[in-house]
Amino acid sequence: MISRIHVLGLLTLCAVASGCSASTAGARDEAASEGPSDESPKPIETAAFNDLNLAAGGMVLYEAQVRTANACHPDVGSPAQRAACRAKIAPTVTYKSEGTTCGEFAEQQKIRLGTLDDLLEDTADFQAGITLRYVKEKVGANTVWLMPLFPNNDTWSLPDACDSLGSPYAVRDYLHAAASLSRACIQAGRDESSASPCWGNDALDAVIAQAHARGVRVMLDVAFNHFGHNYTMYDALDFTPVRERAARGEDLSRLWDFAATYDDALLHPDVLDSPARLAALSAKNPQQAQSLATLKARCPALAGNELVRAFDMWRVAFDWERASFACDAKYLEAAVPGFYLGRDAWSPARALGDNFTNNWRDVKFLFHKEENTAHSWEFIREREYLFRVMNHWASRGVDGFRLDHTYDPDSGIGPNEWKYLTTKLDYYAWRRGQPKPVYLAEEFSDQQGMNKVVDVMTEGYVGDMTGRGGVTKDTFRVERIVNGMGRFGGHAFVMTALETHDEKRLLDGTGFGLWTGAGFWGLGAAQRSTPMILMGQELGERYGLAFRKSDYLRARFVGSDVWSGQAPALLDYYHAMIGARLDPRNRALLSPSYAFLRTPSGGVDARILAQARWSDDGNVVFVFHNLWEQDVAQSYAIEPWLVAALKLRAELRYRLVDALSEQQLGACHSGGELARGLYVAMSAGTRAQWLRLELCP
Repeated sequence: MISRIHVLGLLTLCAVASGCSASTAGARDEAASEGPSDESPKPIETAAFNDLNLAAGGMVLYEAQVRTANACHPDVGSPAQRAACRAKIAPTVTYKSEGTTCGEFAEQQKIRLGTLDDLLEDTADFQAGITLRYVKEKVGANTVWLMPLFPNNDTWSLPDACDSLGSPYAVRDYLHAAASLSRACIQAGRDESSASPCWGNDALDAVIAQAHARGVRVMLDVAFNHFGHNYTMYDALDFTPVRERAARGEDLSRLWDFAATYDDALLHPDVLDSPARLAALSAKNPQQAQSLATLKARCPALAGNELVRAFDMWRVAFDWERASFACDAKYLEAAVPGFYLGRDAWSPARALGDNFTNNWRDVKFLFHKEENTAHSWEFIREREYLFRVMNHWASRGVDGFRLDHTYDPDSGIGPNEWKYLTTKLDYYAWRRGQPKPVYLAEEFSDQQGMNKVVDVMTEGYVGDMTGRGGVTKDTFRVERIVNGMGRFGGHAFVMTALETHDEKRLLDGTGFGLWTGAGFWGLGAAQRSTPMILMGQELGERYGLAFRKSDYLRARFVGSDVWSGQAPALLDYYHAMIGARLDPRNRALLSPSYAFLRTPSGGVDARILAQARWSDDGNVVFVFHNLWEQDVAQSYAIEPWLVAALKLRAELRYRLVDALSEQQLGACHSGGELARGLYVAMSAGTRAQWLRLELCP
């Protein structure tokens, strides 16, 4: 007869401040999600659109950089991989950096970069490609986070002489996907700078469509405290420019009411990016026709796409900018300098060169100084343009946004402006009948401000849990970090990731091996959080993302310097953890209610992270993590208060099912037996057990 059961009991102090007790988060009004029955403006209670989007807790993110995810080297990998690389449709990277040279560029040119089309290939084999099918079927993630895929600065003030691509966060056009990410543009031999521009929007639309067909959300990455050098201005086809509102003398306070200033032209927007669309707008909108006529009178030589880009800037320019508008000014910082922060770090720039700078040499900071009331119209103009960018992509089916550097005391961007942008976007999504987008915030400084605005906070977990530099990662440390996730009081989820594009790889300086690292990642995935995997992590990739230089995921390629025969088994383990997390039978993992487990004497076993999680409807999962590769065994006890919280009944018989393997552990036991004595034993090769409590048949 089995007298001890392979599960942990628990005893802990669960103060509200520790994040252990249940909390209530605002949920969306389901009736509103269908949208209004007609297109007429309707006032709404805007506070209803600031509630936490609980969909964020059901997401598992897979962060990918498109150009690297499916890049390859023709001399690396199996014979089949090398042949496929040589036949691959890939962009030609031209080295453009001004004033510097790079001795590595010849080697970088050998790497054949990836495209959006590569994500659509019908394979689930990582050796053949990182595809949407692979992400869904093999990894198990249900959201793809795409690093910026827009045209970007690859010429001016690059941080590194061998930066052949430029940072994707130094964006030069937020309304188009880069041509280098589109096979059609590559085969046509055209890009965004061609006389007849080519963009990757159709390819991105195809990615969004296939992702949705597979049950995968798509999240775009934006950085709105700055633009890259030489920002090429495109805008929505039709809208009411802030310039016109200013000319009418509208009340500034009214412009914070996005329901009252609803613009039907932005419900299903298109981009003004071709002569044909400019002609159509002029024929439809007399006011815009007059604005175009004024521009052509000033600049009669402008025609074709140059006229289109000039008009996109001209119609938003204020009088002082129009007075010095140069007909040959191709870029936003030259034609409409007031979009940018001036050298004094307080006022809008007055001309090209009057710009605030710091050590981010490849970007120009935008003017976000809401508190500078002498320039409120410039602030509102910039704010509304950023809304139009996000709204454009949301209208095309993008499900969420990762918001880079959301608080910046230099540019002035911060929680109040983000609250406006996200709630206005929610409102337009509601009118379209779309679900609310999900927002992730990268935030180092004003976390307490931003957590009330967004759904997921991406800071404050990665570095703590990896504990680089010889930090002891035992139960005491892990419990502190898990408890720290409650510091937002239920306003936002925490992204539980151990790698990001900004961080070192999981195996770099942490003391983790492939399997201990996976176990620590799974520890975060077992919490009320938003778990994230960086592409290649599931394969044991050791190389950094290298998101500037040409690069590729070495872990995909047989015989590469990081190839591991363990990759398929490691991938299966990540898939098992993600599958168990997303299984409704284990819904307690997504609940805010938890307690740490203690020995009968009230002690802590430093080797084992032991936890009970429960939902209001009685679902219970015991979470055990063998933190390091060692044989562990321990007994635990359940205190009476916890018996009540778990709704254990002494007379009922229960079984424990491992959610990772779906195998029952041990025999059935009464609730009374479970409460009196629990036991866990894991071998050195067992990273975790997530045991679901069920009634015996």
